[in-house]
Amino acid sequence: MSLVNWLSSLPLAPAGWAAPTTAAGRRAARRRAAEDGDAAEALYRPGGAAEITRSHVERFLIHFATEPTPRRPQGRSDSYVNQTFRALQQRFAWLFDDDEIDASPMERMTPPKIGTRLVPVLELDQLAALVATCKGRDFVDRRDAAIIRTFADSGGRRSEVARLALADVDLTRKRLVVTGKGDRQRTIAIGNQTALAINRYLRVRAQHRWASLPALWLSARSSAPLTPDGLYQMIVRRGELAGIKIHPHMFRHTLAHEWLDNGGGEQTLADQMGWSSTQMAARYGAIGRANRAAREHERLGLGDRI
Repeated sequence: MSLVNWLSSLPLAPAGWAAPTTAAGRRAARRRAAEDGDAAEALYRPGGAAEITRSHVERFLIHFATEPTPRRPQGRSDSYVNQTFRALQQRFAWLFDDDEIDASPMERMTPPKIGTRLVPVLELDQLAALVATCKGRDFVDRRDAAIIRTFADSGGRRSEVARLALADVDLTRKRLVVTGKGDRQRTIAIGNQTALAINRYLRVRAQHRWASLPALWLSARSSAPLTPDGLYQMIVRRGELAGIKIHPHMFRHTLAHEWLDNGGGEQTLADQMGWSSTQMAARYGAIGRANRAAREHERLGLGDRI
């Protein structure tokens, strides 16, 4: 767990030091730190779960939100930090119920707010450029073209697409059976071009050394099937060839945007994407509303009348 790793990096407490356990004690500690010219009170490594304080959790969440990672050089998203907050809340509640701690350090803490952001989407010419990087007829090009079209056409999550098996593909009905969050299976639709790309891939796959494996997406060099991380790396590599900065989840954003912008329903989109409610559909719909407003603005030409 990230919190445990972060706590382990803290220095050991000096002899005789005791963590403040009340709000008044924490305020006094902050005042002493300010008087000493420090930006925040000193934090030390707790000896166990019972010694983790609210200050530990607050400082960790700040670190977690702002720490750059290879995939998130600007820090983690508001929604990711919010999910981490709630996971920690549940963990401390479990420790309290199990009599491991006398009180949760997160008692009365409020979750960080999730700001409204327009999710990035791909233009159709960018999708075409990605597919164009896979024009060859060899195994890798046929496989990558099928994967890119599956992502773009189905809206499947990276883990869902990566874990597809041969038995999950029905090209006659143009359907895929994916396993989503909570081990829930659902059937998602694909179009003619995606079914054709998968069919072309299956023909070259039949000649592969490890064709007997049940996994749909095979590696070019090893007996192990492609993993979710393998798909991620392939998409990034194809994006670089096409001159596009991309990650797999952008296909999901794009399908949702195109679905709603072309008159598709929020509930049917939620069914396709594996959402338990239409809340996420409404979030993605904000992009379509902004685009429709821009087109209406162009049609009216109000500023051009001046």
